[in-house]
Amino acid sequence: FQMPGRAARKDKDQPRDGAVPIRGVRGDLPVRFAPEGAVPGDRIVGIIQPGTGITIYPIQSPALQAFDDQPERWIDVRWDIDERTKERFPARISVTAINAPGSLADIAQVVASNDANIHTLSMVRTAPDFTEMLIDLEVWDLKHLNRLLSQLKDNSSVSDARRVNG
Repeated sequence: FQMPGRAARKDKDQPRDGAVPIRGVRGDLPVRFAPEGAVPGDRIVGIIQPGTGITIYPIQSPALQAFDDQPERWIDVRWDIDERTKERFPARISVTAINAPGSLADIAQVVASNDANIHTLSMVRTAPDFTEMLIDLEVWDLKHLNRLLSQLKDNSSVSDARRVNG
């Protein structure tokens, strides 16, 4: 599994291009991921984009509402990835952290100890005692992401951690 240009992606809001092992899609159609980031284990759907191919969305993506009145564009697709594949996939999470020295280090340590990778991070102080972090991660699959979120929630520096879907 490869997604050429993934590391060099200039605009995080642009869909990703690449060779994607997805059942239900002909091999000659260009396939890309929506910015929300679908990870193996997510239920996914393909939306035909006239002239450009198919865009894959996680089924819970709010962006799919724009296609509710266009059922002819929807394609039933499924992941077709060998479990031994060692490819990471993008996922976005939101973490509400206690505003204290070492909180960011604690969160980074949880991510690192779970063999995930932080791609980008932005922080906004939402209250005197709390900071909201939007973190774009690279994870193996949905189980990996859920395990990471669970361990973040268990960390004393974290008030809340959840996946962002769109």
